[in-house]
Amino acid sequence: MNRIVGALTVSCLAVGPVAAADFYAGKSVSILVGAGAGGSYDVYARALANHIGKHVPGAPAMVVKIAGGVGGGVATAIQIEHSAPRDGLTIGIVQQTNVTSQITEVEVAGKYDVTRWQWIGNMAPLRNMLGVWHTAPAQTLDAAKTVETIIGATGRNSPTYTVPAALNQLIGTKYKIVLGYNGTADLNLAMERGEIQGRGANWISVVIAAPQYIVEKKFKPLVVDGLTRDPTLPDVPTLLELAQGENEKAAVRLISASGQFARAFFFPPAVPSDRVVLLRKAFDATMLDKDFLAEAQKLKMEIEPTDGASLDKTAREIIASPASAVALAKQLIGSN
Repeated sequence: MNRIVGALTVSCLAVGPVAAADFYAGKSVSILVGAGAGGSYDVYARALANHIGKHVPGAPAMVVKIAGGVGGGVATAIQIEHSAPRDGLTIGIVQQTNVTSQITEVEVAGKYDVTRWQWIGNMAPLRNMLGVWHTAPAQTLDAAKTVETIIGATGRNSPTYTVPAALNQLIGTKYKIVLGYNGTADLNLAMERGEIQGRGANWISVVIAAPQYIVEKKFKPLVVDGLTRDPTLPDVPTLLELAQGENEKAAVRLISASGQFARAFFFPPAVPSDRVVLLRKAFDATMLDKDFLAEAQKLKMEIEPTDGASLDKTAREIIASPASAVALAKQLIGSN
């Protein structure tokens, strides 16, 4: 049964400052998705877009635009940071690892700053996983220590890369990671064609976009990247469980913390504060909207929302992580 958790308590949406309310009337808001079409980021963005507009004064149209997931969606993060209009008409959702990549990836450092993003809200935390196709030569983590298995990934800043890379460092698996795929739909096709033998990302991307893999037992999850086990995969261990010693555990916690931003939406820096307030209230109200929740249940989407202020606090805590934890996290995910 799907787990729909209405974790936010909000009062009725009050009309914000007149200027902000007037601003949205008759306008369109673009939601830029830093992932491939047809994947779970796309699905969540469209579900939000279908309902949030009615909770914004002026009822603006909400338009989802796919920006692509090559490179882990970093290009979209950079675009939103530096090029998106600061008028409250552009919202972003990028891959969760973009938050921790700011301090773990040299090529990303300085190109954007998640502590300056104005977080609107997160629809659900996410536990990523690594799974293998039914024909893969290594069907267990132990077997993967002796047999090379080809894993597809979108980019170094994506959990499709960081999870198998961390496993190689933590327990000595021999995953060969091939980069450059554009989202989970592209990765699924590559598995079906035999180009790769497994992929990462989140389990919900299988449940939503490829449920036949589960029914036909064609895809097997081996590990989950989360602070706790996925309730829908109770027998699959976490990366944190595989870590040994306090240093490893601290580094893995840092890597896994990105899951708190799995379905998180944000404004670029410098959007007027009254418009941020309006969209945060609209987001919170949408998470309790019965029509939205009905659609989420139909699409098998998990909803466990976090408000924008809490995301802002978590982002700042991640970026302020101790140097020792950051250094080991970089080593585990093979950061340059």
